[in-house]
Amino acid sequence: MTAEINHAKRAHALLSASASHRWLACTPSALLESEVPDTASEFAKEGTLAHEFCDLKLRLYTGEIKESTYKRNMSKLRKDERYQKEMEDYADDYFAYVLEKMTDTAILTPETQVDFSEYVPDGFGTSDAIIIDDGKMTIIDFKYGKGVEVSAVDNPQLKLYSLGAIHTFSMIYDIQTVNMCIYQPRIGNISEDSITVDELLEWGEYTVKPAAALAFKGEGERVAGDHCKFCKIQSECPAM
Repeated sequence: MTAEINHAKRAHALLSASASHRWLACTPSALLESEVPDTASEFAKEGTLAHEFCDLKLRLYTGEIKESTYKRNMSKLRKDERYQKEMEDYADDYFAYVLEKMTDTAILTPETQVDFSEYVPDGFGTSDAIIIDDGKMTIIDFKYGKGVEVSAVDNPQLKLYSLGAIHTFSMIYDIQTVNMCIYQPRIGNISEDSITVDELLEWGEYTVKPAAALAFKGEGERVAGDHCKFCKIQSECPAM
C-alpha cells in the first residue's frame, strides 16, 4: 500500500456515487454536467485535506503505514495553507467513532475503492471506511461540510458503496446486513441506517441498473427537484 495519500487525485466515475441522488432522479444530468469543467471550491479542498488526516489515522491503526510515514505525512498536511487545528481534532473524533464499530473479530479497510459496475456502467467509488464482522458489514462516510446535513437513511451513495463492497467481499465473508453511517462532526451529525443484502441487491437490480443505463447515454427526462441544488447546469436547465 502506497504511503503517499492524495484524496484530491482520486479517480471519479461519470456516474459517481456522490452524485447518484441526482442522476438516479434526472438521468440526463450526469452526461450534461460532465461537459462543464470541474472547479473545486475552497470548501471541497478543505474537505479533502480533512479526509487526509482521517485516513492517516486509520492506516496507522491497521498497520498499512509505519509510524515514521504517519509522522512525515502529518507534518506535510500541517503545512497546507488550509490547515486548521480543528481538522485533527475532528479526525480524532472520527477515528474514535470508527473504533466503536470494531470488535475483536472485525476487519477494517480504510479508503477502499469499490466496484459497482455490475449495476452502473464503469461504476466505482471510494469508501472512507469498511468494517466487516460476523454476518454484517459497516460502511462509514466522513463528511466535513457543515452547510448541508447529510442523512444515511436510504442514502444512494452509501448504498452504491455497499453494493461495490459486497461484490468485493461476499466471496470471502457471509454478509447478510449492511450498516451505513454518515459521520459529519462539524455540525454534530451522526446518521445511521441499515439494510439487508437481499434488499440492497434488489434495489441495485431494479432501481439502479435501468436508471444508470439511461444516465450513461444521457437519455431520459430532465426532472427538477431537491437533487438539483449542486447541479452544474441548473441555471440553464429547462426543467428548472
